[in-house]
Amino acid sequence: MSKSFFVYILSFFVILLLQVAVLNNISIAGYATPLLYFYFILKLPSSLSSSWVIILGFLCGLCVDVFCNTPGMHALAAGTAAFMRQPVLNLFIPREEAVSGVPSVYSLGAGIFLRYAGTMIVIHHVLVYSIESFSLFHPAALMMKIVMSSVLTFMLILGIESLNWKTR
Repeated sequence: MSKSFFVYILSFFVILLLQVAVLNNISIAGYATPLLYFYFILKLPSSLSSSWVIILGFLCGLCVDVFCNTPGMHALAAGTAAFMRQPVLNLFIPREEAVSGVPSVYSLGAGIFLRYAGTMIVIHHVLVYSIESFSLFHPAALMMKIVMSSVLTFMLILGIESLNWKTR
């Protein structure tokens, strides 16, 4: 087994532990809760097949569901967002530039990575909070949760990316 395989497993467990133990207890104004576990799906290698990305996304969401007592909510959202990952990458990356390796600020450039991460975070959060509310009776509250949580998650991911980018 390669070294990168163990790095991904370790990062998955660290992100999962951080999400379950710390980030799920954060709620800013009752609306913003960061869902950092989605960073694991964003950072999967682009050489990984779409089937594996969807399976890993589903399993990542399922692990969060098990620890947070949210039956299937995160698994469905993360699996669906993982399904959308390659089309979103293809949307922002020119055809002549093939993505190799892990999508990051360093490999894609800041502009492309910010659009990719932002779009994927919004897709994921729309799914999570739409499933959670399971109605459109309070559209303003739903939009506040989606927007505030997306911004908070995006800021955390940018913070982590900036640490990774400065070490290179």
